[in-house]
Amino acid sequence: MRSVQGTSSGPGAPQYYFRGNDLNTADNKSLIKKILYVVVTLLPMAIYMVIYMPTFFWVESLEPAEGFHIIHTAIDDLIPVVEVFIIPYALWLPYLVIGMIAIAIRSRKLSRKTSYMLMAGMTLFIIISLAYPNALELRAHIPDRENIFMDLIKYLHSIDTPTDVLPSLHVYDAIVVAAGLHLTFKDKKVLLVLSDVLTVLIVLSTMFIKQHSIIDVISAFVIFIPVFIIICFVINPVGKETKSK
Repeated sequence: MRSVQGTSSGPGAPQYYFRGNDLNTADNKSLIKKILYVVVTLLPMAIYMVIYMPTFFWVESLEPAEGFHIIHTAIDDLIPVVEVFIIPYALWLPYLVIGMIAIAIRSRKLSRKTSYMLMAGMTLFIIISLAYPNALELRAHIPDRENIFMDLIKYLHSIDTPTDVLPSLHVYDAIVVAAGLHLTFKDKKVLLVLSDVLTVLIVLSTMFIKQHSIIDVISAFVIFIPVFIIICFVINPVGKETKSK
């Protein structure tokens, strides 16, 4: 792409720009600085995940001598399988990633607090799984319907064991990111509504595709509330400003 000399003559004006969608030199540097800022902001979370993932798979591989505690209530039996909820369930990871990046761009402090909430919940999940091995037997109630959504649910069940489900990390992580977005983007009402709707759908999806019991869902909220209060309002309380200077 050929560069063309700019016509601006004022002090500090860019001397060159590129045709099409290419960024000029100043924009390029600004973009690189923003990317580095986000990477550094999310670095503690990335380091934690490097440690957490092997630990998670190790816990998943354990076979407790006394067996698993089965998580089940009568309410679980009343919840039907609604296979279309596999869509919001699958949107969980993109929601977390995009949400965390958005928070990191706006505020390093709130991004770190959101990361610490995620770390706290995931660490508690590992501790609970070791101290109270648990499992589900809900998948026996999957109806024999033929459609692409049911195929996706069956595939998910084939690769994801029904063990160590308490609390639901799908639920916990989603509400943490939703809370982080609320703290960070108080002025973006439409964004927050969309985030809340998706979060509710993700929470419901865990039960409608028989990935979790209602107990798993409630326990995620029970853990979230004290973690949220302690990290956001007790330790270095969140101020009124949400944008880093």
